[in-house]
Amino acid sequence: MKKYSYTLLILLLSYLTSSAQISLKGQIVDAETGDKIPFASISTKDNRNTLSNEMGDFSIPVNELPAELIISHLSYGKSVLKLEENGDHIIRLKATPILLPEVRVGNYARELVSHAAQKLMQNFSLKFYGKAIYRQSTQINQQTSEWQEIIYATKSSNSRLEGTAVLKGRYAAQEAVYKFEDFSYFTKAYGLIDLDTNRHAVISLTGSDLYNYSVANLRKEGDREIAEIHFRNKLTAPAISKYGTVFIDTDTYDILKITFITHSDLGLKMKNKHPLWVMKMVNPKYEFEISFKEVAGGRSIEYLKVQYNVDYHLKKEILPIYVSSLTYLYETSTQATTMNYEKANAGGNDRELIKKFPYDPDFWKRNTLIERTPEQNRAIQNLEGKGAFGNALGTKKN
Repeated sequence: MKKYSYTLLILLLSYLTSSAQISLKGQIVDAETGDKIPFASISTKDNRNTLSNEMGDFSIPVNELPAELIISHLSYGKSVLKLEENGDHIIRLKATPILLPEVRVGNYARELVSHAAQKLMQNFSLKFYGKAIYRQSTQINQQTSEWQEIIYATKSSNSRLEGTAVLKGRYAAQEAVYKFEDFSYFTKAYGLIDLDTNRHAVISLTGSDLYNYSVANLRKEGDREIAEIHFRNKLTAPAISKYGTVFIDTDTYDILKITFITHSDLGLKMKNKHPLWVMKMVNPKYEFEISFKEVAGGRSIEYLKVQYNVDYHLKKEILPIYVSSLTYLYETSTQATTMNYEKANAGGNDRELIKKFPYDPDFWKRNTLIERTPEQNRAIQNLEGKGAFGNALGTKKN
């Protein structure tokens, strides 16, 4: 137990001391349309990393100026920029050209998926260790009712998160019709392949039995060609359908990103304020996005995004519910640790673990890692003003 606590302390200290004197800020936009580009990867030559947030904004520490930033995004390729001064930079990226898919003999999309699955299986035994920041918000009728942030120690493979350990966390909630007990389960439980449930994975050696595949687009990034493959499972009932897009390097068969949507009941754990006979949940929709990155020794997860939409019908009232989470993995390497990692558990509850940590608002203000949006900051300030953080995980009673 002492050894485990010591490891936790070292990981936290390394996180706290990772800041630098200069924080470069900016926004990433499309060069032609001006649209903001979310979830672009930004890094420095000394291996500091971040993502642009939902509004395209980012902040990254550097030791000195001028500084070089390496920015990459699947739809925009990779750019290296030299920034001479501090300030709010607007960085404009040009979209990579889209080619018309060539007519190829046989089922080219299915062949690419099969090759990608084989490569995943060959390297599945390689494990990665590092940290992640998990950020989750719940909105009911467009009002933020829950906010949660966790710093994890992580163990992962080339396909999924395999285990986590909570290093620090905070949670706040307001009185609401619904509270979500462990939404982070979906981040931990879903991935590309799993040796125990391979047949039911989107990317699998037997995937052609379950899914239809088609090449929608081919992208050109330098010498690299990227296939954008659409897939849909062969089950016709809307309630159990699964469909999405996977991006595969046609030369290396590396999977770069996958997105998929399902309307199935995935067993989401919630606390309902009202009895079941006066309410019902209508039009559930889950959206998953997993992006991958190159690290020393192989390919690992960069981030996982999960969203859930549903309409809450209460008598004559309809309340739209929207839950979103983003998990960003960083400081990833193949260097094993002595940490005890907990596997995904449908009966688990991160919030019970968060209770062990006293609420430290200064820590969360200093350590953003991914820039929060103005809307998120307003929601946090509102929850803090109501005493919702650090008070037995509930809103303070007057």
